[in-house]
Amino acid sequence: MTNHSEARVRKFAILAMCALIAAGCSSRLPLERAPLPFRQAEDSFKLGHYERAAHGYRIFIDSNDTPELMPRAYFKLAQSEFRLGNHDKCLATLDELQRRYPNEEWRQVYELRGDAEYSRGNPVSAVLNWEQALSAAESSRRPSIRRRISDAVDRMDDETLRRTRSVVSEQPTRDLIDAALLARYSGSSPAPAPTRAAVKRPDSAPTPGTGSAPLAPGQARVAVLLPLSGKYSSYGQRSLTGIELAFAGSGVDLVLRDSEGAAQIARAAIDELAQDPTVIAVIGPLRSKVAQAITPRAERARLPLLSLAQRKSIEGRYAMQTAMTQEAQAAQLAEYATASGLRRFGILFPRDPYGSALADSFQSELGARGGTTVGSLAYEPGTQEFAVEAVTVQRWVDADAVQAVFIPDFLPTAAVLAQTLRESRPGIALFGGNGWHDPGQLGAAAEALDGAVFVDGFFMGSQRPATQRFIAAYRAEHGETPRILEAQAYDAALLTRGALEDPAVSSRDAFVSALRAMDVFEGAGGDIKFGADGVDRQLFLLQLDGQRIREVRGAGSAAARSFAPSPEVAPALP
Repeated sequence: MTNHSEARVRKFAILAMCALIAAGCSSRLPLERAPLPFRQAEDSFKLGHYERAAHGYRIFIDSNDTPELMPRAYFKLAQSEFRLGNHDKCLATLDELQRRYPNEEWRQVYELRGDAEYSRGNPVSAVLNWEQALSAAESSRRPSIRRRISDAVDRMDDETLRRTRSVVSEQPTRDLIDAALLARYSGSSPAPAPTRAAVKRPDSAPTPGTGSAPLAPGQARVAVLLPLSGKYSSYGQRSLTGIELAFAGSGVDLVLRDSEGAAQIARAAIDELAQDPTVIAVIGPLRSKVAQAITPRAERARLPLLSLAQRKSIEGRYAMQTAMTQEAQAAQLAEYATASGLRRFGILFPRDPYGSALADSFQSELGARGGTTVGSLAYEPGTQEFAVEAVTVQRWVDADAVQAVFIPDFLPTAAVLAQTLRESRPGIALFGGNGWHDPGQLGAAAEALDGAVFVDGFFMGSQRPATQRFIAAYRAEHGETPRILEAQAYDAALLTRGALEDPAVSSRDAFVSALRAMDVFEGAGGDIKFGADGVDRQLFLLQLDGQRIREVRGAGSAAARSFAPSPEVAPALP
């Protein structure tokens, strides 16, 4: 198939999905046969009762029923929120739609996203979204979208107009902005137009990147996208110290972008950074929800992104997960357990996002390695009395020969539960996630938890040379002890710096090739390898030994190393 034919096929596919959103269902499911909450929401929307409509669409979405109606339900929920003036909620719903259907692009979604961004006072982001809507729109819709762009341009001040001109990708939009600038400067010297060449793309293509655009030597810059203000600013600032330490003395310019921990702001930043040919890569974001919202966008734009989020997002050639993830924790624990001869597990976990995600991942990883989860039982977060759980584990041991129990919780609760289990079954093997890395919370439970194994992405007591070099450098620079956020950000930055030092790197594509060609990178937070399935970060396997923690080097063995400074459990930012 030729490129032209492929573009036409993709365009028709986009238009077909747009029709699905507009029509609401496939030909196999007339609306009168749709579930009641959906039909009620549709009726309320037609009558202008948008609060009722939003409520009904949300009930339908949460029911996870009738998949063929889901795209329309998400879109109509976002429309309802927009008409109620809830622009943040509108954008959050569109984010949810994009996460659920990451490979789809709909004109209506970009159009509504642009409307919401404009209503929030973000005209640059609005125009970028309307451009994407225009590229996927049928001919009858294009005049309306063009009018939106034209009206926004007319209302922009000169500075915003020039900023928009530097990031838009369609020549008609650039011509429109140039005309507006020329009109404003008539009778004087015309405003200088940006020198960057226009990027042409077929109507149906995703947002273009500059993956192959060559850079002059020393021109490459690295963007840092972190929450530098707002609720999560302390985490962002700490990560930034690790990044700055890694780039010290390199001569590489860092472009700081404050996401404020918000997906909408991060999305706008990614759009702008993707269009800046001097930005060769982005380090961040930190929050998992933000990462889920922007990684597909970075991948489509061919913008290298080294994510620091803990929950696994979409990975590809350009979007890479460099920090510890919950899936990596589960995989490494399952690998160690099965290599040590443990095959039959029970799982006790708190009914919260952290515990549920780790429990699911561990069960999957254990099964992939020939292990068996005999049973699992959830409890309420913060529970301090575990008689039922102890009886359940006793039954698993007696009836199903369970050898070990996995408890993905934080130590204040996990220690109470584990101590209860050891009182009835002293020989039961215990495993935990990074929430166990908090020896200050052991107290009287330390002896009972002797031998328990858990995992984390940073260990101050490690004898690894790369870890000790980082700790020494950080202390010399800041006079304090680093923790996991600083270490993982440092590793991502050091990886980036290493790839940039390759003289062959003169474009984003070349940068990614250099990064993925690295053998094993010895980071402060463990070894990192790039494989066909994404980034493989070797975590720290740790074992409780009284009041000390040992670093486990292999199945059945451990290297003794006294634990000194108080650690920090990596915050699982949502």
